[in-house]
Parts: sequence; structure tokens; C-alpha cells
Amino acid sequence: MRHSPCSLNISEEWQTLKNTLQQAANGALGKRKKRRHKRRLILWNEDIKNLIENKKKAYLRYLATRFETDKIEYKMLVATGKRETKKLKGNGGKHLYRELNVIYMDAR
Repeated sequence: MRHSPCSLNISEEWQTLKNTLQQAANGALGKRKKRRHKRRLILWNEDIKNLIENKKKAYLRYLATRFETDKIEYKMLVATGKRETKKLKGNGGKHLYRELNVIYMDAR
């Protein structure tokens, strides 16, 4: 891809150089896929779901009113949510394994 330097302005020259370098690098090295890992709680149950919903409602209420009492309520719900998820993680999913075992035994 040869261009005469007089026919292109600086931004076109830069774009040509950039594209050429990218094509060469992709050809020689290949591309790598970006992986986006979402942090999520594997041990999800109705109690956690309700806690999260209540926390979101409290946050929206705080944003609407800006009252200190609403802020305190929201902060308390955040702490409760963290505490409950730590409990679930600390149990190592024992209740989940029990539930799976019951389902497995019923299927037999």
C-alpha cells in the first residue's frame, strides 16, 4: 500500500501507519479474546435475593429524600447483605450440597 506523501494529510498518514502496524501484529502474534468475568454469588437463595431488593429500594429512597435516617437504613442493609453472603460462603455451600443430594436421591 504505497501512497505519495504529498497526497495525504497527517491524519490519513497516521491512520495508514496504525492500520499497517496492527495488521502486521495480528498476523504475527494473533489476537487474544478479552474475557470479562463477573463476580457473582454462586450460592443464591431467596433470602439473599430479598436482602438485595430491599437494599436497592432503600438506596433509591435515600437518593430521593437525602435524609440521614434513610442513609443509615441503607448502610445497615448493606452490612446485613455482606454478613449473610459471608455466612453462605463460610458454610461452603453445605445447604446446596444437601439440596442436590436430596434431588439426586429422589431421582433414583
